[in-house]
Amino acid sequence: MLEARHLREWINSGVDQEIAKLNVRSLSGDQIYELCYNLPRSERTNPGTLRTKWFNKYKHCEAGGWWCSGIDVLTGETAKDSFVWGQFKPDYPRTYQEKKGFGKTKTKTIKYENPPKTDTEIYALQVPRHIWERIAQHNNVSISNDGEFWSWVLSNPQIPIIITEGAKKAGALLTAGYAAIALPGIYNGYRQAKDRFGFKIGLPKLIPQLEAFAAEGREIVFCFDNDPKPKTKKNVNKAIVKTGKLFELSGCIVKVITWNHPAKGVDDLLVATEPDHFHDLHDERKPLLNFELADLLDLSPYVDLTINKRYLPEGLTPPEDAQLIGLLGGKGTGKSFWISRRVDRNRERGIATIVITHRIQLAKALANRFGIDHIEEVRNSETGGIFGYALCVDSLHQKSLAKFNPSDWEGTHVIIDEAEQVFWHLLDSETCQKNRVTILDNFEELIKTAISTGGKIYLSDADLSQIALNYIEKLIGYPVKRWIVKNLYNSNKSKRKLFNYGGNDPRELIASLKKAIARGDKPLIHTSGQKHQSGWGTINLERYFNKLFSDLKILRIDAESVADPQHPAYGCMGNLNDILPQYDIVLCSPVVETGVSIDIKGHFDSVWCIAWGVQTVDAVCQSLERLRDDVPRHLWARKTGINRVGNGATKVKQLLASQNQLTKANISLLQRAGITSFDDLNFDWQKAHFETWAKRAVVVNAGMKQYRSSILEKLKIEGYSMSGRDEQLQPDSKEEIDLAKIEIDENKKAGYREYCEKVPKAEELNERELKELKEKRSKTEAERLAERKGNLKQRYGVEATPELVEKDDNGWYPKLRLYYYLTIGNQFLPNRDKRKLAALTEGTGKAFKPDINRQCLGMKVFTMKLLKIEQFFDKNAEFCKYSLADWCDRLRNPKTKAELKTIFGVNVCDSDSPIQVANKFLKLLGLRLSEKRWAGGRDDKHRIYSGCNLNPDDRDRILTQWYQRDVEQLNKEEVA
Repeated sequence: MLEARHLREWINSGVDQEIAKLNVRSLSGDQIYELCYNLPRSERTNPGTLRTKWFNKYKHCEAGGWWCSGIDVLTGETAKDSFVWGQFKPDYPRTYQEKKGFGKTKTKTIKYENPPKTDTEIYALQVPRHIWERIAQHNNVSISNDGEFWSWVLSNPQIPIIITEGAKKAGALLTAGYAAIALPGIYNGYRQAKDRFGFKIGLPKLIPQLEAFAAEGREIVFCFDNDPKPKTKKNVNKAIVKTGKLFELSGCIVKVITWNHPAKGVDDLLVATEPDHFHDLHDERKPLLNFELADLLDLSPYVDLTINKRYLPEGLTPPEDAQLIGLLGGKGTGKSFWISRRVDRNRERGIATIVITHRIQLAKALANRFGIDHIEEVRNSETGGIFGYALCVDSLHQKSLAKFNPSDWEGTHVIIDEAEQVFWHLLDSETCQKNRVTILDNFEELIKTAISTGGKIYLSDADLSQIALNYIEKLIGYPVKRWIVKNLYNSNKSKRKLFNYGGNDPRELIASLKKAIARGDKPLIHTSGQKHQSGWGTINLERYFNKLFSDLKILRIDAESVADPQHPAYGCMGNLNDILPQYDIVLCSPVVETGVSIDIKGHFDSVWCIAWGVQTVDAVCQSLERLRDDVPRHLWARKTGINRVGNGATKVKQLLASQNQLTKANISLLQRAGITSFDDLNFDWQKAHFETWAKRAVVVNAGMKQYRSSILEKLKIEGYSMSGRDEQLQPDSKEEIDLAKIEIDENKKAGYREYCEKVPKAEELNERELKELKEKRSKTEAERLAERKGNLKQRYGVEATPELVEKDDNGWYPKLRLYYYLTIGNQFLPNRDKRKLAALTEGTGKAFKPDINRQCLGMKVFTMKLLKIEQFFDKNAEFCKYSLADWCDRLRNPKTKAELKTIFGVNVCDSDSPIQVANKFLKLLGLRLSEKRWAGGRDDKHRIYSGCNLNPDDRDRILTQWYQRDVEQLNKEEVA
């Protein structure tokens, strides 16, 4: 029986009264000792009664309380059938004194009593029929007429499970229409075996009652308390991550619900807010990886002003003494327009403004918008840059066109639009690598100079995070007044449809796009590829649609076309709104990814996006937002991305440790070779830069790990209405979809063959001409072909051929280079790494660790030798899974696996056969084992492999050229 006061407690927590009556009963007096019926015989006297110590321990419970137990999901039994695990909440709980150190104690209250000597389980509450129907309707799953609620849930893995802490919270979630179970404590979802000394052994495992729900593809959603105490919050997050990863190992999709409301528990939240509030939170649930990174990204603790406006008000003014100003707001909410008004005021007051971005074309567009010069215009400008200018971060050094000197910018206002991407480009891009140390030094000095002389720093980004904010604060080096504005306005909320395409490639999207164009639609198409060998890139898609729709006007906007004086897209970035309406189809590479606003209304009918896993998750979502018009979006994204950073770690400490270890090893190898010129390299200077690089890198890696789902989750949070397909554009058959792929492949082959044949026929350049062409910003197609031809000859030492162009595009060079320094060029490796490191540290005595690790090959070659990879170079040798078993086992050692991932980016999986492991590392050299014959009987049939063919691609002539080059270089150095 459930007393009225206890029933009221459950109802006040938002629990349906039928749920409470089915699962809760009031107990008092001797009834409470039913809790102890599960105690072993050793805890009882000879007659079978409980020992006195248990009566003494539970004496306080006799005054009354309530007991809750649900159903045993493993057996289907309820408390009526047998003992089912539960907890007792006494009306008058006991207390104890917790020792806090230094003789101090703290009184702690035990609110819930567990059955002693019994493992904790879960609350899977019994569910009445009307709640069952509500949950079935919510999940669009039909109810079985017989059976029980939880057996129905277990047999339908498409039903998500919410895991919370505490029975009442599970009851409240069930009442709201969600299948919810509860743990008695945050760490009670898993167990780990211990040895007799109490040390943990093996890996933790989900408790059996949770494991029952861990079906492949089932969504598991954690909804633990929103505790305000930092220490408690840290423990809650740790428990979620640890339990969540165990579910992921079983193939589950794990997400987390969080909220900013003062309510601590989800039951309090459901009672205190409208029903739709929790539904919205549920829709915005974060993937586990994103939740892990929340502490890095969440800007909320720093926000000074929160508004909800369509556009940032012009009258919104930061405090006069604020020097670090941050703007966080959705795309298209007027951040750039608001900044432009600040630039206007600066000009009136004679204050210079410098705008820093990560793309040349974006810098030009922002300069045009803000009414200042672009760095290339300063020389011929009437103002001569007196009011400041816009430039790419790559130019923050003396050798650039800007001849940049940070001390020239006292009192200036520094504007960093798209700050997150600017900083990532600053810290990781290849284009900055050659001058990275100087660029970072100048950037830091610019920030310090501006701030110390009364200037201001503006950071603006739709995804502005504390990574960017903390970076600038660390560079300043002391506290300054900051002012951070967050605009909650979401212009997309349930407005824009997003059609999501699955599959391993975008053939279905292309088939639908063809139908859209054929019926007269004008599409804006974003794709992450550009180059000739990219079938889904801008160049090949332009060729493809020109063949299909020769009567339509098509514009291709990518890094080549906007810099080609002979192309219609040349210089278009500053006036896209005037140029784009002249075209029926517009194709964009990531050059139109951020910082530009296409405000055309009524011209484009749809936006299409192919995300091949090269851009970051944020960048893909930014691309879809460039057109402000509310037209449908169509998206295909790879399941996993391909641009992982470092060893792919998603934890900052792991990534930093791996990079530190790799740098130390590369320097040590140079020292062992007698090269001591880098013994005193300064690494202390880079702490803020290095840590920020690692923080942003783990965010990138996390997105790449679950690329498609991360993009979709972000777009859902941004307000897109998700749909599977546009029925009007649905291809009529699978054959029509497959035909799109065949056409794209044939188009790519024909276009790429033409390109490969054009390169060797291009103009021959001498060394000086090639250098000048490389430094030239604007290039025609003929100049690009001549540059490619010259680069190939410079790289390989032989004349360019169509075959060489294709091999180079397929990544032949790094494979050949690693093989060369492992074999005949090994003696030249120390000097090679010495030259590379000298270029990185030129004139500074400093180096950026990620760049050292990218440039130096010493550790890769050294590790290849440790792996005894050269055993596979004997063509007459034979190998099989048995002969390589011991060799492979050594590589499967967890520590060795981690080191190999750091050095090579290769993941040695436990499921890989020894032959597969060998071929993974041989692939890095452009080699593989050759199948020779079958061996063994019917019960043990296996393949025998012979050693590698060491000249499978006519590499010997290239290696000979390199060897002669290095001998001549060595002789010159010895003479000098």
